[in-house]
Amino acid sequence: MSSKIIFSNNFNDVSDIFKNKLQHRFFLLADENTDKYCMPLIKDFLPNNIIKIKINSGENNKNINSIIYIWQKLTENNADRKSTLINLGGGVICDLGGFAASTYKRGIDFVNIPTSLLAQVDASIGGKTGFDFMGYKNQIG
Repeated sequence: MSSKIIFSNNFNDVSDIFKNKLQHRFFLLADENTDKYCMPLIKDFLPNNIIKIKINSGENNKNINSIIYIWQKLTENNADRKSTLINLGGGVICDLGGFAASTYKRGIDFVNIPTSLLAQVDASIGGKTGFDFMGYKNQIG
């Protein structure tokens, strides 16, 4: 898998990421807040054939059940090894989406679009992904 890390504050750069992969499937992971408030700001920069996966917001949803739900939606919509998962949200979305993408079919590409300052730092330092388990934060990842 070829991964490319791009740090930019220009949404036109987001469009450039997808130009070489237009024949592949794109998925967007969001929660109800980022879908309502952030998606309208970036939708013109995303591929037209994007499939949305929505999960509930909050740290309490950062668990294996959310990961399974993401895997189910990817499978139901015929995601393959050349698919890309775009994670639009804070730390929970970026952590869950990154983990789900890195384990689905032994790893598909993903792009984090963090929506808060904390998520920007979290997504850019180390690229760690994971979920909470048995009451422990980031236990699996």
